Amino acid sequence: MERDTSELFEEFKELTASEFFRRNKQMLGFSGKIRSLTIVFHELITNSLDACEEVGILPDITIELKRLGKDHYLLKHADNGPGIPEDYITKVYCQMFAGSKFRNIQSRGQQGLGCSGCVLLSQMTTGQPVKIRSRYKDGNELKGIEMTVKLDVKKNTGIILNKKEFETDRTGSGIEIEFKDVSYSMSEQGAYEYIRRTVIGNPHARIVFKDPTGRKYTFERATDKIPPLPKEVLPHPKGVTADDIIYLCKGTNKKRFKNLLMDSLSRVSAAKIKEIQEATGIDMNKRPKSITWKEAEAVVQQFDKMKFMAPPTNGLKPIGSEQIEKGINEILLPEFSTAITRKPQAYRGGVSFIVEAGIAYGGNSGRLIGSQRKAEIMRFANRVPLTFDQGSCAITEALKSIDWRRYGVRDLDNAPISVFVNIISTNVPYLSTGKQSVAPEEEIVREIRQATMKIARKLEKYIRTKKAAKNEEMRAKIFEDLVPVVIKQSALLAEKDVPEYNKVMDEVTHKAKIMDMKNRLKQPEIKPMEVKTEEPEMRIKTEIEEELSEDENF
Repeated sequence: MERDTSELFEEFKELTASEFFRRNKQMLGFSGKIRSLTIVFHELITNSLDACEEVGILPDITIELKRLGKDHYLLKHADNGPGIPEDYITKVYCQMFAGSKFRNIQSRGQQGLGCSGCVLLSQMTTGQPVKIRSRYKDGNELKGIEMTVKLDVKKNTGIILNKKEFETDRTGSGIEIEFKDVSYSMSEQGAYEYIRRTVIGNPHARIVFKDPTGRKYTFERATDKIPPLPKEVLPHPKGVTADDIIYLCKGTNKKRFKNLLMDSLSRVSAAKIKEIQEATGIDMNKRPKSITWKEAEAVVQQFDKMKFMAPPTNGLKPIGSEQIEKGINEILLPEFSTAITRKPQAYRGGVSFIVEAGIAYGGNSGRLIGSQRKAEIMRFANRVPLTFDQGSCAITEALKSIDWRRYGVRDLDNAPISVFVNIISTNVPYLSTGKQSVAPEEEIVREIRQATMKIARKLEKYIRTKKAAKNEEMRAKIFEDLVPVVIKQSALLAEKDVPEYNKVMDEVTHKAKIMDMKNRLKQPEIKPMEVKTEEPEMRIKTEIEEELSEDENF
């Protein structure tokens, strides 16, 4: 019996963004117990760093993770940022696709899913509300507000269960949030490692972390230099589609199509407009809202045939080679380190990007597995560590394609090396909404290879000099043992006093040459950090069972 058509649509429903991600939480990166917790750390830390930098504050972030039971944790996260005005708290923490990052600008996050995704995961696994405290400026007045909220999944909005005001003398925000079915791990994919890498890529940040065992780690900032804010840049003609053109036309108040193109896209001049009109026959004085899909396609096809200046790069703000080295040296204490920031390039013809790379060798470089240090690849995009999906990432592909033996590294996997790569762009081509791996665009892979090979040549020179110095020392040791015996026996045979032979020893053992080699191997002195408890893995302060102050951090 055939069903009536109307019956087929009886179950037809509309889903809010919150309902969709409740059913598809893996699209937010929440898959697996370790990964889910690390993604929570990622989202909260990223938001804190962005908030502090936007108002020119050196970030101070405090995190406490308390175990309540098996795979059950309470997380407290706080920062010294500008805080969140009362009217926006539920929008930030309880509304999907809400935020201030939907622009063509270099940004750590661009989807408006971070904090609200964390609240959704908490609610799905515990059913508990979250507590939020915000200290912010309202005019010249400092205000403090504490809220307990839940996310209304069906409406994609927040529900305020209770709130109260409190006095404060500073700004900042904090969240107290509970999770189940997550796991804390010290592995390469764990939350601790995420913090460690964040500090290397953001050397201006200070992060204090108290783990579930009660141990407190203090990752001090390596520089007081706040990175300059990136600027919004206009899309390049080579990077737009017909749909982009139609979207611009519908949302503009421009009266002429040519004015829309020149004002909304980079590198489009009056001469280019004339060239487009002559090639397509489209009247460039038409009202934008009257542009058809066919005309938009014709314009995009003409863009592909034309030559434009490279996309503007003044909006991109890399970390900088000097700051990367400071971050590497602060955490890894390597024998040797170097870094490079490449010149801007473009992929897909119209999206600009910058590749930065660094290498650390020896010291605490690499990952300690058992008693041996093995190589580690630190992948970043816009200063954010990419912890998962390493195998499918452009960065991994580029580094694995390099013949490391040419640079004095016989076996990269078993070498005490950390390789740092950061991709800066207004539009990083992530492979998924989880934003954990970069698509292997040909131009990006090539740039990563070029950057890494350039600094690897400096590493090869260091390793070669170190090996030569070691060989010279071994040779000198042989002469130091033999020359005194030969001189004494010769003096005895000649029936003369044993002569002063230190000068002869210095010449025979090439002492001056060895000292010169050692001087060339020396890295700039790194000022030691105060260490309260010995920590062999990290150059950080650690304190056992020290309680975090409630007022100081949350």
